[in-house]
Amino acid sequence: MNKNEGIVSSIIYIALGLMLIIMKGSVISLAITILGVAVLISAIMDLVNKLTNIGIVKAVIGVCILAFGWMFIDLALYILAASIIVMGLLKISNIHKFSPVNLTAKDKVMLYMKPVVTVIAGACLFFNQGGTISWIFFVTGALLVIEGVMELVDSFGN
Repeated sequence: MNKNEGIVSSIIYIALGLMLIIMKGSVISLAITILGVAVLISAIMDLVNKLTNIGIVKAVIGVCILAFGWMFIDLALYILAASIIVMGLLKISNIHKFSPVNLTAKDKVMLYMKPVVTVIAGACLFFNQGGTISWIFFVTGALLVIEGVMELVDSFGN
């Protein structure tokens, strides 16, 4: 990557990170709106190019995304949270069934820690989507800002 590409990508990282920190959950609604508008623009282009059937289908999908986008996001987050909880519980079950008998208490705690944290994270997402998503966006945003600053320093260092 040349110097200019590094500077541009670091600015994008920093901007995206700040957007995630400042806007938190609003980023999802912004993304849904952009997606819906993009699908509608694609539908209009299809209609102009006389691809009527495809254009109508895309237009309906675009309107549905704009009108019902949050409902789909909420449903997807509940499914994701339930999947995370089930994965953690299955891991705990497998550890209980297949772990060696002669483990020390410290080894058992270390072995069970990751799946227990997974179940807790899934429960947090399931019962407190807004707060959990805001926290995840804040941490992700902070990491992106740090990555952007490090890449910017690296671009000017070379």
